[in-house]
Amino acid sequence: MRPLYSHVDLRVRDREKAVEFYDPLLRALGFQIEPRSAGDDWPTWRRPGDGRNAEFFGFEVDPDHVPNQNRVAFFCASKEEVERIARVAAECGAKNIDGPPGLSDKYYACFFDDPDGNRLEACFLSG
Repeated sequence: MRPLYSHVDLRVRDREKAVEFYDPLLRALGFQIEPRSAGDDWPTWRRPGDGRNAEFFGFEVDPDHVPNQNRVAFFCASKEEVERIARVAAECGAKNIDGPPGLSDKYYACFFDDPDGNRLEACFLSG
């Protein structure tokens, strides 16, 4: 199946803090860090499956980065998965955690920020 997007290319201020935050979070979401990128300035995590065509998530270091109102939302297959990702995010040092339960009975979500203030979300849409 063709991926729905190619990649997310995020900006962070501190590489080490970002790897500490994103590695366990993205692994919990089913991504795997690419071995060759673990020490790079642009580490990437890829979803297993379609090799080089699989979706991936990466970031570049920009010491002057200022977060904005954009949000990256990760799809979860169930409410329980949203709750699990919320726990992982909290353990990783997420800031401004809001939820779950989310916005309505059909939109179950947890909103949070990474250490640099980039907005993220884990969500499950039912019905």
